[in-house]
Amino acid sequence: MKAKNRLRDDSRKVDSGDIFFAVPCLDGSEKAHALEALEKGASSVVSTLPAPKGFEDRWASVNDVIFTRYLFAKENFGNPFSKLNCYAVTGSNGKTSCAFMMNAVLRAAGKKTALLSTIHNLIDDKKEEAHLTTPGFLELYEFAFRAVEAGCTELVMEVSSHALVQGRVMGIPYKAALFTNLSHDHLDFHGTMENYYQAKKQLFISELLGKGIGIINIDNSYGNRLYGELFFRERIGISKKQFKISSNEKGIKIDNVKVSLFGEHNVENAMLIIEWAREMNLPESALITALENIHVPGRFEVVCNKSGKLAIVDYAHTPDALERTLIAARKICRKNLLLVFGCGGDRDKTKRPEMGAIAEKLADKIWVTSDNPRTEDPEQILKDIEKGFSAKKYNKIADRKEAIKEAVQALQNGDVLVVAGKGHEDYQIIGKEKHHFSDKEELIDVF
Repeated sequence: MKAKNRLRDDSRKVDSGDIFFAVPCLDGSEKAHALEALEKGASSVVSTLPAPKGFEDRWASVNDVIFTRYLFAKENFGNPFSKLNCYAVTGSNGKTSCAFMMNAVLRAAGKKTALLSTIHNLIDDKKEEAHLTTPGFLELYEFAFRAVEAGCTELVMEVSSHALVQGRVMGIPYKAALFTNLSHDHLDFHGTMENYYQAKKQLFISELLGKGIGIINIDNSYGNRLYGELFFRERIGISKKQFKISSNEKGIKIDNVKVSLFGEHNVENAMLIIEWAREMNLPESALITALENIHVPGRFEVVCNKSGKLAIVDYAHTPDALERTLIAARKICRKNLLLVFGCGGDRDKTKRPEMGAIAEKLADKIWVTSDNPRTEDPEQILKDIEKGFSAKKYNKIADRKEAIKEAVQALQNGDVLVVAGKGHEDYQIIGKEKHHFSDKEELIDVF
């Protein structure tokens, strides 16, 4: 079975015969995009604007492009989300770990699954590159269509605040939605923490959740607030107080479930998954098997050498995530805790000094470096981070490769080195170009 038409909302991807939806843009550029689509041979354009002279026969004016796009996608792809049990996870940190755990539990229960995550996407065993945490609206529908065609019955996905604000997940009936936490991030897009919170809340108050259940970590202020504000719908508030928890060098244990992950943050992630699995009536044996063997690339991923030197690669790129990762690393560190980290360019600048202050407080030796500087001056990003330091007990090396090399040279047996910020990423964005770069590969090279 094939989709009826090729639908596009990105003029760069238009081919001859496509139907193009000119979604309104903040800068008013939707008309230019529509004209580009027509030049590339689009069979028709759907827009809120009147048809330009000479294009009346290939132009449809509507009141709401986003809703019209939804109706077209639902019909074009055969309403694929109605044929899948859909599960969402949102929050500032922990989305990927939770999504990987959910997918693993479902697979251990014998289900055929599809996964949409920051690291990669999966349709059954077939891995695909992930370009965004949550794909664009039409990409989502096309992905779900292919998942159904492949025989999948379950879809697990990370849902970003950007996707919720931009209507990218419209029409997806989630059977369950998980909330991990909310902390300082993406304020370059949302402006304020309140706007950021309200964006996340949309997943739980709109028609998206339908008759589904909300499972919320209430061990953080925003989760506790969200739980209290959803009094009109089915929801469960989860706290560490409800579980018997222990940890050692092999991982954590929650009740009778062993989890091969480390850190307090993964206690919170895992407790959400345990509650979710039980609410979905999944076999306890599948839950135990999946979490005992779970591996999430670039999330507290241990790299060590034959002499016993130990490093940890982690995606932590927010103040809260960095703090949690360093606290977890300290528990397995016998001597000095070393840290290499930076902050992304062209992104929220206000978190930079905050991350500097956290690094100074929790690490013994620090290398401040680049982390996808994009079009910003790397040295200026480092200066912004420096504002969070009160003393001069850090090293500043803009070249991330050199920073990692120098940190490894300083690493002694009994120390632990955390390389934070990029995790699973295998690239560094400098200017507008991607260059191959992997923290894990760099560590292995110099170990």
